[in-house]
Amino acid sequence: MSMYTLFTGPRLYKSSHIARKTFLNEKMLLTTLVRGGMNGSRYDVGGVKNRVFLSRFSSSAENMDNKRNGRLFKEEMNVIYDSKCGVCKMEIDFLRRRDEKLASLNNAHPRLKFTDLEGEGEGDYNPMDRSNGGITYAQGMASIHAVTFDGKILNGVPVFRALYQEVGLGWLFAVTKYPILKQLSNLGYDLFAKYRTNITRGQKLESLIKMYEEKKKIESKQKRSEKCDTATMTCRT
Repeated sequence: MSMYTLFTGPRLYKSSHIARKTFLNEKMLLTTLVRGGMNGSRYDVGGVKNRVFLSRFSSSAENMDNKRNGRLFKEEMNVIYDSKCGVCKMEIDFLRRRDEKLASLNNAHPRLKFTDLEGEGEGDYNPMDRSNGGITYAQGMASIHAVTFDGKILNGVPVFRALYQEVGLGWLFAVTKYPILKQLSNLGYDLFAKYRTNITRGQKLESLIKMYEEKKKIESKQKRSEKCDTATMTCRT
């Protein structure tokens, strides 16, 4: 055995052992946080920044898990609604409360996901999001839509039937499956949907869609201008 090996061997072994132990400790802590809700609420690992990181890690891990299971999202259904419609919001609020109550009683996550067509900022509606099934603002405003976890799109009365089924009140809409009542309920909803915005928002559907499209054009123009340097006349991609 050389003198170099005699003196450096123990140090290298010790360093390797410490590094391995540190890695295992960090892995165990991360696993604990993930199993505990993946939001960093039980441990202060380096303060707020690390909790934010762990929250994002949670979201990414959850998305990966959904993809592996062939799901678009963890809930059973995503309902796309207009929060500025008083009647619509009242029904959505009822469904949300009912869903959360059942989830709490059963120690499970909610079965319904809610997406607002009139969301702003981080909640801005994005039809390109896979969980929204490609439903445009115009389509969503014309009639209620929902997307199931596996990508199936529902429209009109079947949406309500499915939503109430998810919160244990399917019997309320069960009668709409019978031919005559199904036809009548569809006609009734179509009539309501046609004049919904006139009644609940005081504006025609066409006007709201036009305003939305103009707003999006302005926002897109602002984003492009923010990326451009007027001094050098160059834009970031």
